Amino acid sequence: MKKLLSLVMAVAILLSTMAGFTAVAEETIAKESPVLAEKVAAGELPALEARIPTDPYVESDNDPEETPVFGGTLRTNNGGLWYFGMHGEEPLFRLESDGTVSPNVAKGYDLSEDGLTYTIYLRDGMKWSDGTPFTATDCVYYYNYVLVTKVDPETGTVSWSNTTKKYNWYMSTDPADGLLKPAQVRYVDDTTFTITLYSPKPTLLQAICIDNKWMFCPKDWYKDIMAVNMEEPHWSGESDLKLIGGEGLKTVTEEEALANAKARSELYDFSDYSKLCDQLGYRYWQYVGRPTLRPWVNTSALTETTLVFERNPYFWKVDADGRQLPYIDKIEYIKMDEGLHAQEIMAGHIDFVGFGSADLATYLAGSKGGVFSIKSFASTSWASDGLQLNQAYKDPQYRALFANIDFRHALSIAVDREEMNEILTNGLNDVCQAAAPQGNGDYIEGAPEKWTEYDIDAANALLDGIEGISKELNADGYRTFVGGENDGKPVHLEIDTTGTEMQAQGVALLTQFYKQIGILVSEHANTDGSKRSERYYIGDEVMVAWEGIGSFNVMLRPDSMAANRTNTAFVGKYGLEFPEPLIPEAGSPMEELINATKALVTASTIEELQAAATRIVRSHYENTWVIGFLNTASNYMAFNNRVHNVPDGYTYCDELRFLGFGKPYTWFIQE
Repeated sequence: MKKLLSLVMAVAILLSTMAGFTAVAEETIAKESPVLAEKVAAGELPALEARIPTDPYVESDNDPEETPVFGGTLRTNNGGLWYFGMHGEEPLFRLESDGTVSPNVAKGYDLSEDGLTYTIYLRDGMKWSDGTPFTATDCVYYYNYVLVTKVDPETGTVSWSNTTKKYNWYMSTDPADGLLKPAQVRYVDDTTFTITLYSPKPTLLQAICIDNKWMFCPKDWYKDIMAVNMEEPHWSGESDLKLIGGEGLKTVTEEEALANAKARSELYDFSDYSKLCDQLGYRYWQYVGRPTLRPWVNTSALTETTLVFERNPYFWKVDADGRQLPYIDKIEYIKMDEGLHAQEIMAGHIDFVGFGSADLATYLAGSKGGVFSIKSFASTSWASDGLQLNQAYKDPQYRALFANIDFRHALSIAVDREEMNEILTNGLNDVCQAAAPQGNGDYIEGAPEKWTEYDIDAANALLDGIEGISKELNADGYRTFVGGENDGKPVHLEIDTTGTEMQAQGVALLTQFYKQIGILVSEHANTDGSKRSERYYIGDEVMVAWEGIGSFNVMLRPDSMAANRTNTAFVGKYGLEFPEPLIPEAGSPMEELINATKALVTASTIEELQAAATRIVRSHYENTWVIGFLNTASNYMAFNNRVHNVPDGYTYCDELRFLGFGKPYTWFIQE
């Protein structure tokens, strides 16, 4: 009887073990989220094989050490469109930390021997988030009809549909007439298109990664909400409409485009056509209903307190075991006051949040509770705290004052950076000037230390020697303008900030420091990032900005260093993106910066690119266009311990798309 009982128990254990093995095996081979599997079973979605490309992107670079699980909701703060936009960004090519590019949406590319034609290959069977096919037509239509709308054949001047951004990096010099002209983009077949230049641009793909990473849009969705005149010859001179993505298009006026957009959704009710282009053509990821290639798609209106992004059932990436990514079903972005971030991550109410070195001690103490851990990322910053005086400010007297290098010198040495560091960051940052730190490829010996000594007497002496402002102080203790429309008025710096407590404290400190040299300071706080950007894009609206400065690689992306961007405060309307940028005085330092920027745009060899980048870096060293105060070598993020497979240690910057470089579609949640 005992033997029989033992045999029965052994069989039961064996069966139980086998059942366990079966369950593990079934879990291991599950190729998609249960949320999607249920929809397939209910007939609401096609089978997985019909939803992904025949040769999907296989993610092997960010393979988890643990077995990932599907499901869960990731929660974080709503840091604005550029915060949540980067978490799911899927560019044509990915920029890597060494400055090279890797295929992403594109399967690969070839470059002709003369360096003029890039042939781009796409994946067969890839689909938009609504299930419609993604093809090369979506790429060539985007470029030829959505991005570039008109080209003047006599001057080469390009009209770009997006009024806040110009893609100068698609321009190359035509040897025939010496004019800068946009690339020619042509359809070959559904999985192939070409980009042809007039002269070589060895970093074209890097430029696309950085400045126009989404070089595609769903043509069928856009064709009646993008204005186009099909009665006129196309700007490219091409008559075969299939080659440029124009086949089947009908004339749509700007008024019709606005009406059609609004008819599609009340969320698409824009005040003018430029706004429509900016929002749906550029910042599209904010809007419900617009098909995307991203791992998660927005399912909530921008006005809602919590934005919800749900998994894309047609996402085209799989892991090494063939499981469709992402692992996580939803991401929620919750509007909350910045002051609540620490307590919310400590309480486990949100899963990740970024913070500055001023709050590091608070987060380190909180991490001892075991709810979250801290990850650090390398910084490309030259100065995380500093001042950008707008050289194109609308008031000519201030503009002349800002252009005076002695004025910038005085403002720099009038600040006790050591005291600022102790008060703002508990001494955790480094005192610096706005310059590439040692170890950065753009480092110049002595540049980070330039004008960082605290010397009120020397600062006052510099200001005393500037014509146009008084040596004497008025009854309130400030220097005043001498002559001009501002005669007798105090020299007053209005500093734009993001409204954070740290920046407010910084401006308060500058108020004290600059009172000692007779300069009045006040803060213009704007916590709305979009509205703040609009002020920057005007070009001469912002007087002074509390802005850091930095660059992943000046040769690849000069951005805040150069004169190409409209939202770089110190250069203002001198920026080349303006339809009619300001012309600097001949022989002036600003003219040299602009010429160096133009040289970078037109360079056709790596040597020319490097030479132009060196000129830009040298211009900053010689002129201190941006006054730096403090810098940090690291950026910090707190992550709930239930979130797995999050890498750290990589360079955290806009060029690499911040947390997007960590491939959030490979993260997973396990309690």
